[in-house]
Amino acid sequence: MRNGRKIKLTRANKIILITALGDYYYQQRAMNTGWRETGYLILKVDSLSASKKAAFTSEEVCLARNAVNQLRNKKIKQGQYTDATDDMLLKLI
Repeated sequence: MRNGRKIKLTRANKIILITALGDYYYQQRAMNTGWRETGYLILKVDSLSASKKAAFTSEEVCLARNAVNQLRNKKIKQGQYTDATDDMLLKLI
């Protein structure tokens, strides 16, 4: 694992991350770029039990950060509350 990092995901953060990655996955799939890596990360996050630390590669953290940031920006444009999304983004930084 290159520059691996352990991140503890709560149940709420896990849901936010899967939602963000799902949106990102379909966007990448439409453009036919990088969707396999996102799909594998979705499966990895979904298989994790909540409240346990999981190891992620730096590439996975970067991918997750991009997806969560995109979800956050989408919510801001829609005028929605983003504190939970901000919390997830801080875990990834």
